[in-house]
Amino acid sequence: MKKYVKYFSEKKGLRLITVIIIILLGGAFTLGMLAAQEMKRMISEDFNNQQLELARHTADILTENFKIIKRELLTLSLSPSIQYIEAVSWANRMKIALSSVGDYGVFRIILVDADGTKSYSMNYNNAVFVKPSSYRTMFFFEWCKKPENKNKIYISDVRKGIVANSEPGLFMHICTPVYKISSDEAHPRPSQQFSGVLVFVLDVASLVKKYVAPIQSGKTGYGWVIDEEGDFLYHLEKDFVGENAFKVRKFKDSHISFSKINLIQKTKMLQGKEGTSWYISGWHRGVTGKMKKLIGYAPVHIGAANATRTWSVAVVAPISEVEGAIHTVYVRQAMIQGAFTAAVLIILAFLIANERAWLRTLEQEVEKKTEDLARYAERLKLSEERYRSLVESADDLIYSLGKDGEILSVNQYTTRLLKRCPTDIIGTNITKVIKYEAPDNIDWILDKVFATSESVAHEERVKIADRQYWLDTKYKALLTDEEHVGAVLVISRDITEQKSIEEQLFHTEKLASLGSLSAGVAHEINNPLAIILGFTDVLLERVAENSKEHEILKIIERQGNNCKSIIENLLAFARIPEKTTTETDVLADLQKIVNVVMNTLVTKKIDLKTDIEEDLPKVNGDGQQMEQIFLNIINNAVAAMEGGGILSVSAHRSDHTVSISFTDTGCGIPQENMDKIFEPFFTTKKVGEGTGLGLAVSYGIVKRFGGDIRVKSQTKEEGREPGTTFTILLPVANTKNRVS
Repeated sequence: MKKYVKYFSEKKGLRLITVIIIILLGGAFTLGMLAAQEMKRMISEDFNNQQLELARHTADILTENFKIIKRELLTLSLSPSIQYIEAVSWANRMKIALSSVGDYGVFRIILVDADGTKSYSMNYNNAVFVKPSSYRTMFFFEWCKKPENKNKIYISDVRKGIVANSEPGLFMHICTPVYKISSDEAHPRPSQQFSGVLVFVLDVASLVKKYVAPIQSGKTGYGWVIDEEGDFLYHLEKDFVGENAFKVRKFKDSHISFSKINLIQKTKMLQGKEGTSWYISGWHRGVTGKMKKLIGYAPVHIGAANATRTWSVAVVAPISEVEGAIHTVYVRQAMIQGAFTAAVLIILAFLIANERAWLRTLEQEVEKKTEDLARYAERLKLSEERYRSLVESADDLIYSLGKDGEILSVNQYTTRLLKRCPTDIIGTNITKVIKYEAPDNIDWILDKVFATSESVAHEERVKIADRQYWLDTKYKALLTDEEHVGAVLVISRDITEQKSIEEQLFHTEKLASLGSLSAGVAHEINNPLAIILGFTDVLLERVAENSKEHEILKIIERQGNNCKSIIENLLAFARIPEKTTTETDVLADLQKIVNVVMNTLVTKKIDLKTDIEEDLPKVNGDGQQMEQIFLNIINNAVAAMEGGGILSVSAHRSDHTVSISFTDTGCGIPQENMDKIFEPFFTTKKVGEGTGLGLAVSYGIVKRFGGDIRVKSQTKEEGREPGTTFTILLPVANTKNRVS
């Protein structure tokens, strides 16, 4: 040890270098720690912003639900049946309204007369109640009776009580005054007088749970909701629901200070603001103990004329969700810093050893250099062998190219993939053995690497030995001793499976988004449709059955029900298909549609050929929906045979299945569209000629009844007779076998 101390004392330059190295290592370590902390902050902020988006999206949905409820309340108040409490029709009108708002948590509708002494109501079971009541002293009745509150909406605070199914829960009243402002045959001149108060009773906990319970942030994060008083409307801890958030947390764990979350609730959430933050909690999904949580919150603007009603949706997750994500980064960074430190120390030791060697005698120095050269040559040889072994055993395509794209060297994996010997490959242009979608890109990349020495990363789709691949390729310059680019090293990794997974994920996300869009559109159309059918029902009761007006109203009712059926199919598309046991005579359904389209076929110069087995059994399905499916497929076939052709329809039974086939001699479906034909809104027709929902809805209907739709098609470009065959497979009724 003393000789090393003496050696350092004699070498001032070495001491200076050692101090500089130590300072650099310390600086690198400090910068690494700062970078890790900054990364943790950025990831936490990004994670919290994602939670804010979840909270904002859920809050927007709840806000929109309240808009719909208030709109339905005002619409119902304009009905003459409600304004004049018509004995025949007020209950029917309430039933129609309740069917529209029941999905939004309304479980009871109450109509209080102008004196506040009698009520007319209907509950979620469509049970009708007419009984004397005392509403005069209730605050909402007194508020609605004031003339200045005409056409305004009163919303009460959330209270505990009995909700649907006689279960305890949380409810609130949504009210509006009713005036005699509409006219009908019995009241041609409205009196404009106060008629009473219309009340929707809302199951708050059920409505909130419907949209907040499915929230999941990260692996374990969840959502909760508080009202303007700070009471929980939904929480994963069930005993929290209905309790004050400022008190119940402290009651559950008095050893933890909840001042941070209480401040957030008081100054931000209850003030109708949105944002992100953190707080300290004592539990999370059954795990107890002091922990830090991230929170994103957004307001629900209910909008009442009598008071400010603003709820707040919060999405929370423990900070461990983020720490788990960056743990790997910490470990990797520590390994890099350790390796860097070790490398520097080794280099320093090597420099000291060489410095000491120069102090020896010339003879010893020459001998040492000779030995060093011998060892270096051996190490170089071993290093080259290890490098060659590494390259040859790699599961990537590794090869080198000349300036004109000729192959200079290849590894074993490349030869196996190309299914050719190295001697057959070397010297061949790369585009001869690998078929690129854009061969010109390869020439451009090689020119760039040779000209600039810069590396190029590129994803490319290729064909190798009659198989399609996706390759993640890196082109790197190989320099000569004169620092010129002598060749290009190419390393390609097969990412075909990864690309396939990405395409499947994209397809799944698109279908999920379209399903949500379809459900939303269907709900929006269903509301005015319910009103149309309701008013039609009221008018039918007021006209004579044999009159022209009665006939017109029946036409409106029939077409409205057809629209309702279409909406139900659209909603069925957005739901997970469920099997049903409805039976239908598929032979009769098929014959009805054939009779309907016969004139169209003749007009379009299309010959109809049938091969239908007699005495076909009944199948699982709805007759009207089966007719819709058959008509969709036949219309598509007619559209494909613009200049005329042959439409063949066959129906046969095989074991427990009935198959119905429709074959046309049209243009056929290109292969690139075969995977898309059952996607909603996909169509090759001109704008205005098709919605793209026909086959998607048909597919959903058949699946719901335990059946399947299969398609075979070929085009003229494929060198065969063009045409398409759609085959519908339906299970025979009253059998245990089902087609899946």
